[in-house]
Amino acid sequence: MNPFRSGIVASPWESTVVDVNSIHHEVYEQCLQGIQQVRQTQRSAGLLIHGEAGSGKTHLLRRLRTHLTPSAPSDTDREETLYVWVRLQTSPRMIWRTLRRTLVDDWFRPVRGANSQFQRILFHRFAEIRTAEGDLERWYEFMLENDQPGLKELLDQIADALDLDRNTAVAFEHIAFGRHLRDLRAWLSGDSLPEAALARMDLAQDEGTDEEREDQSRQIVLMLCRLAGNGLPVVISFDQVEALQISPGDRDAVFAFGQVTSTLHDSTSNVLVVSCVQSAFNSILHDHARKSDLDRMSSLGAWTLHPLDRSQSRQLIQARLSQLDAAETETIPTSPGWPLSPAEFDALFAKNAFIPPRKLLSLCAERFEIWLKRSKQDSGDDLTQIAEPEKSAMPTAGDESVTSDTMETFFREKWTADFEQKRAASTPERTEEIVRHGLPMLVRLVAPDVKLVSDDLLPDVSLVFETDCGRTGVSLCTQANMNSLSARLKRLKIQQATGRLKRLVVVRDNRVPMSAGAKKTRQLLDELEEQQAVVMHPTVEALAALDALRDLLSDAKSGDLSWHGGTIAPQSLEDWLVANLAEGLQDLVDDVLGRPGNLGGETISDTRDVEALNTLLATRPLLPLDEAVEVLQRPIEVVTAIAERHPDRFRMLSGPPAILYRAEDMQT
Repeated sequence: MNPFRSGIVASPWESTVVDVNSIHHEVYEQCLQGIQQVRQTQRSAGLLIHGEAGSGKTHLLRRLRTHLTPSAPSDTDREETLYVWVRLQTSPRMIWRTLRRTLVDDWFRPVRGANSQFQRILFHRFAEIRTAEGDLERWYEFMLENDQPGLKELLDQIADALDLDRNTAVAFEHIAFGRHLRDLRAWLSGDSLPEAALARMDLAQDEGTDEEREDQSRQIVLMLCRLAGNGLPVVISFDQVEALQISPGDRDAVFAFGQVTSTLHDSTSNVLVVSCVQSAFNSILHDHARKSDLDRMSSLGAWTLHPLDRSQSRQLIQARLSQLDAAETETIPTSPGWPLSPAEFDALFAKNAFIPPRKLLSLCAERFEIWLKRSKQDSGDDLTQIAEPEKSAMPTAGDESVTSDTMETFFREKWTADFEQKRAASTPERTEEIVRHGLPMLVRLVAPDVKLVSDDLLPDVSLVFETDCGRTGVSLCTQANMNSLSARLKRLKIQQATGRLKRLVVVRDNRVPMSAGAKKTRQLLDELEEQQAVVMHPTVEALAALDALRDLLSDAKSGDLSWHGGTIAPQSLEDWLVANLAEGLQDLVDDVLGRPGNLGGETISDTRDVEALNTLLATRPLLPLDEAVEVLQRPIEVVTAIAERHPDRFRMLSGPPAILYRAEDMQT
């Protein structure tokens, strides 16, 4: 095992590995003091943390999150803090929705493998309105088993005391009694749910326009923070803020982020907002953010994560080596700074007194690999010293010795791994965010002449692209709730009739079929097409590729795309992506923009048949062709042609009998 290989911390929720408390200790203490100040003053505050790429921002957040994880059951005398980590790979117009989803996901995470953060809120709220001493969890389990009416009465008192809206009160009650947790989590996250699921939970859902949904998410986040209460501070840490910028100089992203942090600061009393950015982006914030937003973002100060000095570097190396087992430890040299030679270690600090942690760990990893290979070869060489090469054996992104072949290999392997992960994790609930955030990035790469613009008079059109030939609007219509979908299509008809767009593209997700009884919704979609709107059904593979593209570009913008300790510039990645564009992405752009040679979506007849067949196969995953013909009341030649024209959506076993099925059903 190479103890230096895990140099990048992808998430604060990763399992705790070796940590050196002296590294960034002052900034870490400021975070803890910030929590205590919020707890004592009952006023929200902000901390701004910046550092160069590889300085350890996410590692610091993991240390903080680990410290805040309780090591014992909730108790009346034990202070606790809630934690949320928000990776801002999203559209600037979807920050509240992303925060809402992330907060709900994090608060549903089990704590110590048992109770979630939502349940910890429950325990502390109970303790405020009843005489309680000691273990709150045991008392709750007793009440749940022996006195559910009494538990319900306490929940009603909490809702009244906090002036919770009806939906939040009902949702909190479901959490307390462990009911409908899967659908409840989806509802709290802002996912569109069928009417039947809403009826089971006795909850309402009114999605509205994009702006209204964003405002609803803001209200939910603030309500949940109020639900936690002043006795349970909430740390909301924002990471990869740079990813909000679609293009360099994107001021809308800076403005939107500043507004979110200011709202959290002013509209809550128990939140510590920790914003982590690269030093270069910190300058952008100071240049383009409103002063009032910046003041709130850094109300407890702006702190720098400095690179490592000599002492910290040695401590980090020794801490990593301590992970080896006893047998391995006996065989390694004991010289300070090993696996770097004394001369090489000194050379790191010859021009500068500091080194970023990522660079140090990557160099040590390379040297450790050399030592391992020599040890296995048992060559008889003196292994207590590694001969220092004339030039580092570790290439970096900025090293002129790096060949295009090695960089090409890195990009190709990274893309493949990312795409496969996105494909496996793909869900229709993420389609809107993927398209809203990723499509402008993709268009900017392959069609740089196209501009992304906004139009407030088209509130249900998520993206508007402007070319010399006119404007193309994209509306995401992926709702599982037919009432919400019908309302959106109805509004789109009105907006399309204004003539503000030359082309309207309605994006549907094939995995969310219309229900069999949604005749009005189907009719509205037909009427939109009669107004020259185009309906598109991106494939799961295209969505996964778009998700992988935005993920890699976001990592590059945030300095988190690392190769041999060096940070890869976004331009290098963009050049490779353009030259090696994934299959389906160019077609996606051409279909959206309606470029010559592309259908730009199905014809009206195709769309109707695709939707109808998809709805049917959603309830009958394996359906004989002759039964499909009978139910759809379409000629067998038409149904067969639909399946053959859309192999990315439908497949057919030749039989006999011939069997129809949805492509994604067999892949999942």
